[in-house]
Amino acid sequence: MKIRHLSVYLIAAVGLAGCASPYVPPTSGATAQLTFKKYKDSTTGIQIYDQAETCTSRHNIALLRSGSEKSIVVKADAPLSITMSVDKAVIPLPVGFVVRGCNPTVTFVPENGVSYTAELITEHNMCSIRIEQLSSIQTTSDVPKSAVRNRKWKRGFDEGSSFCD
Repeated sequence: MKIRHLSVYLIAAVGLAGCASPYVPPTSGATAQLTFKKYKDSTTGIQIYDQAETCTSRHNIALLRSGSEKSIVVKADAPLSITMSVDKAVIPLPVGFVVRGCNPTVTFVPENGVSYTAELITEHNMCSIRIEQLSSIQTTSDVPKSAVRNRKWKRGFDEGSSFCD
């Protein structure tokens, strides 16, 4: 593994891991399944927040490197905010490199008993998260754009801070 690739992975892991707590799925009540898909060949970080409106109480779900997806059970019938992150070194320098990436964050309300997929997509030099609903006959359809609120991710001061506007 080249030193540059190792450096990117280390920076991504440290930046995404922070001090966020591990996720504990709900054991009772209304639930939905959410499957996160890895972005192309890039390491993809995934976080969710207990407090969807303020993006506080952050939990690390996964740092997808070699696996292509990660499924979790989430609380249904309540807003859920998720962040999917990718970083990529784009400008090598003698003492390091400039890292460029994206951290799109969205909020939506999962329905009880429904399965969803979340996928980071890039279009026109911008990145976002597409949420799709999986039907009982294994076909997918986009969750209506009006049901998914795009948020502006921001770096929190500490784990008690808000991670979105």
